[in-house]
Order: sequence, then structure tokens, then C-alpha cells
Amino acid sequence: MRLRADTRGEDGFSLIVVMLTLLTVSILVIAAYGAAQGDTPLRAKDAERKQAVAAAEAGVSFYLFHLRQDPGYWADCTGVPAPGPGQPSPVNQLWDGRGADPRSWRPLFDSRADYTIELLPQNGYARCDTANPQGSMLDSAQGTLQIKATGRMNGEIRSIVATFRRKTFLDFLYFTDFETQDPVSVTGAVVPGTDPCARYRWAGRAEPPCTAITFGSTDRVNGPLHTNDNLLVCGSPRFGRTTGDAIEVSGPAPGWQASAGCAGTPTFAGTLKPSAAILAMPPSNASLLDAVDPQYKFTGTTTIRLNGSNMTVTNAAAGLNAAPMAMPANGVVYVSSGACGVGYNVAQDYNAPPGCGIVYVQGTYSRSLTIGSDNDIVVTNDLTRNGNAVLGLIPTNFARIYHPVTGRSGTSCSNASTSPRDIDLDAAILSIQHSLIVDNYFCGAPLGTLTISGAVAQRYRGPVGTGGASIASGYAKAYTYDDRLGYLSPPYFLSPLEAGWQVARYTEGRPGR
Repeated sequence: MRLRADTRGEDGFSLIVVMLTLLTVSILVIAAYGAAQGDTPLRAKDAERKQAVAAAEAGVSFYLFHLRQDPGYWADCTGVPAPGPGQPSPVNQLWDGRGADPRSWRPLFDSRADYTIELLPQNGYARCDTANPQGSMLDSAQGTLQIKATGRMNGEIRSIVATFRRKTFLDFLYFTDFETQDPVSVTGAVVPGTDPCARYRWAGRAEPPCTAITFGSTDRVNGPLHTNDNLLVCGSPRFGRTTGDAIEVSGPAPGWQASAGCAGTPTFAGTLKPSAAILAMPPSNASLLDAVDPQYKFTGTTTIRLNGSNMTVTNAAAGLNAAPMAMPANGVVYVSSGACGVGYNVAQDYNAPPGCGIVYVQGTYSRSLTIGSDNDIVVTNDLTRNGNAVLGLIPTNFARIYHPVTGRSGTSCSNASTSPRDIDLDAAILSIQHSLIVDNYFCGAPLGTLTISGAVAQRYRGPVGTGGASIASGYAKAYTYDDRLGYLSPPYFLSPLEAGWQVARYTEGRPGR
């Protein structure tokens, strides 16, 4: 009897435990259900925000597509064609966010989200002006174009500011139109329009009489490259640093050929892209004249010494002798020719008439600057940056490295005591009609190394020395791409003709409302 009584007591205790367990589980289930129900609106809002961002990105893609179809699409402001029958264009003037929303929106296909695009004016303009689209829409210093694309989904609104830039010479450490030596540096003056070397090798250029220049085993292209020609190789040069460096060659695949009587085993550390689109050189740098402040426009031979954010200028026509000047506010200096009447002299004695618009420059700069000339620009010694500034040198003719000599006899000479050794040059160089060249490169003892950090663009190849594995005269080359040029441009730097647009950067924008 005692045993039975004890068992009945345990049955009652078990029932209480079961009831408490069921109650606890029920509470947890109810809590979990409530939490799930409460989280559903949060997940829905998060999805809607993501769809709004996706719609804004679709707006950027829409505008970029039309820029690539028509590089001048931006110049029509809002007067662009409708995307289809009964579909208003989503391109609008900038809205200040007040009053009723005046913008046109375009729905995404198979989605409840839509997007709109606003043009972001530059240079103090309030709106895109078809009477002056360049002045109102293109940043005067960087040449960039901006839009704001806004996406919305069920009340969630997100905006993206996209900055577009054209493909530019600054995208490459090394750019050439023709991979042959500049004929002017071989034979002297060439009558315009009669130069047989102004033809691509892959299109039948004859060498000789044109002077082929090869990339040899000691050559290293430490950055991206583009040539409208093809590459002539002897030995094992290396092109590019990593696969991120584009090696663009407009000639057909493989994009290179071995020099006559020479084996070619090039290494492409960069990504080789044969049959690339030709990037046409601009005919002149006259657009810099439209930008230059008259105070910084000089005529005739000019000497400039850069010193941080200041410079000294010597120019006889203006009566300046090492006159101190601040850097120009818009960053442009231009030198024009007066009475000149002579061209580049292969045997350079620095005796051009004072009316020739030749610029002699050296020093250190801490503000961005572009120097243009309708003749030559001559670097007389180190030209280096201090800080995050960038420098552009844009001569119509030659970009030259100063190399005075003595005891000239035919192609023999000696370096003058004033010849600079081991030059450091931090600049983006664009020689529109000719090339980068070392004066008297063919004679005198070796001068050391020409170290360039920046970019070099030229119509023809320009020699900087002679020799093979070792330098016999002039300079050895050490050129490295300045990666900042991928997003930072010297003021008013020129772009290839009809260059395509690309997205330079995205930033999150503030929706109008």
C-alpha cells in the first residue's frame, strides 16, 4: 500500500512538469511568431531600398548607353529623343526639390520601380544650356560630365551621382599614333601632307625610308599602353605591370611583330587588346588659348621656373626678367610665337629667334598646371611635384629634354657642362604633331636616366638616346604610370577626337525628394 501511494504522488508531479513545459513552448512559439511578423516589414523595406538603388543604377546605364551611341548626346540637354513611342525621356534639368516634382520617370521593365535622370550643371551654371552646352555641363578643368540618377520603389528613394569622362591620353603611360621615328628628327622639316611615314605599319608603311624603332629586351612599359599602330619587338620586352594595365594595339592580332632578323618573345603582363579602336590626335592645342587668362599668355621665347604655388617668368616681349607670379587661378599658361620662321633643328644649338614660342621650364610645383605652346616645350632640369598636384605639358611640336653640347663635328660632340644628368620629370606630356625627344640624343657621353612619372603621348616615337643593352649617348628610360591620372587631370588637358565616354566614379547622391 505504501508503494502505491508513492507512485500516485509521482504521477501528479509529472503532470505539473508537462503543463509547465507546454506553457513555456507556447510562449516561445508566440514570441517567435510575433518577432517574425514584426520583421516582415523591415525585410520588405530593405528589399525596396535595394530595388530603388538598382533603378538608379539602371538610370546611369541608360545615360551611358546613349553617350556611347552618340558621344554628343549630352550637348542636347533635355532635348534628347524619347526611348520609345509613348515613353517620355527620363532626362531632366536639375530640380531644387521644391514644389511639385517636374521630373519625367521611366519604369523598369517587369518591375514596379522607376528612375529619373537630372543633369548636373558645372562652372556656376544653374541648368544645362543648349546655347553653351560645353560651358554649362563639362567641368572646365577636368572635362568631366555629371548626372544624378534617382530610383524609387514604393516610397523608397535612392540617388547616385555618376561622373563620366572621355577616354583620354591620360589613361596610358605610353601612347603613340605612329610607331616610327619622327621624320623631322631624322631629316629635318617635312612638308605637311607629304610625309610617307604618317601611315600605320599594319596598313603598309614602308621601313625604310621610314625609321623603325623597336622595343628591346631592356624595355619595360610600367603601365597601360595604347598605340594606333602595332608594336615592333626585338627580344623580350615587358608590357604592363599587372593584368589591370590595358595594352591596346589598333593593329590586328597579335598586335606585334618581330623586327627583321630578330626573334620576338614579348611578355604581356598587362592585358593585350589587339584591333583596339583608333584614338585620333587633336589637330592643335588651340583650345588652351580659349581658357588662358590674358595675364598668363606670352609671346616668344619664355623661361618659367616653378616654385610651389608660384613661378618666375622671363619673357622679353613682355619685359619680364625672372618676374615673380602666382600660379594662374585656372591653371593654364600658354606661349604663342611671334616672328619665328624656323623649325626644329636636329643639331640643336638653342639659337632659335626670340619670337619663337618656345618654353623652357623646370622646378617644383604644388598646384596643378598645364603649359601649352604653339611651338616646343623644353625641360631644362628636374620638374617634380610636391603634394597631390599634376602637371600637363602640351606643345604643338616637340617636348624636348635640354642637352647642350660642344665640339660638334658631324654626329660627334661632347656634353656641355650645363647638360643635366639623371632627370626626374613628373608630368603628363602630349606632343600633338611630333614627339618627346632628347636634343642631340645621338652624341655625347651617356647622361644617366630619364625618369618619368606620369604619361607620354606623342604622334611619333622620339629617341632619347642610342645604344642597346647599355646606353651609348643620351638617357636610359625609366617611365612609370602615375595612377592618379586615372581620376585626376591637369587643367584643360586635351582628349582624343570623338573619344568614347566611360564612368569615372559613382557616389551616393541626395534625392530631390
